[in-house]
Amino acid sequence: MSDLKQHFDKVAENYDKEIYKTFPRYDEMIEALVNAIPTDMDSPKVLDLGCGTGNITKKVLEVFPNAKVTCLDISDKMIEISKEKLSGYDIEYVLGDFTIIDIIDNYDVIISSLALHHIKTDEEKLEMYKYIFNALNDGGVFYNADVVKSDSPYNTELNERKYIEYMQSKNATNKEIEDFKNRRNDNDSPITLFKHFNLLEEVGFSHIDVIWKYYGNAVFGATKIE
Repeated sequence: MSDLKQHFDKVAENYDKEIYKTFPRYDEMIEALVNAIPTDMDSPKVLDLGCGTGNITKKVLEVFPNAKVTCLDISDKMIEISKEKLSGYDIEYVLGDFTIIDIIDNYDVIISSLALHHIKTDEEKLEMYKYIFNALNDGGVFYNADVVKSDSPYNTELNERKYIEYMQSKNATNKEIEDFKNRRNDNDSPITLFKHFNLLEEVGFSHIDVIWKYYGNAVFGATKIE
């Protein structure tokens, strides 16, 4: 994942600006992710896997001001920006590669946004889900806002077209669109929602569901019930 670290270190400074230029309905997706956290959790212990610049954690703390949050990311540059953005909050930061680091604590909530699709193989994704399951308290929830792969050639083409149309609406140049597509091809390994569900079920999750979906992007997750 060292190449991925270099990539995110490089783009960290402009990440927030670029995400709104390349990712349709980003705010809507994050709102759906945070809304999926059960509201009866007064002071949940939360792990944000691949926290990036802190956008998701910020929204979580606005809804759950008593939450105890740990932010984990592979990029020290991303964490620096997150610390600045969330300077008014007491947050634990961990610099590390979530694909190889053991999640040694226990949490009520584990969330992730636009991170887990960087895990290359289905086997590695399964191992990640095992880590997540084992790190959750009984009744804890995991929710992921991420890129998902279509299961049909037509929908694959449709999802691509919608990305391009959105970027064009934000006045992206042809070069910017091409660079985005190249970065995605180099760094991303998405799978279908059905495959995610199969993996989540295999490791023991219950109440597996889709909260939100817009073409090739989705919010989905599950509950740990022992």
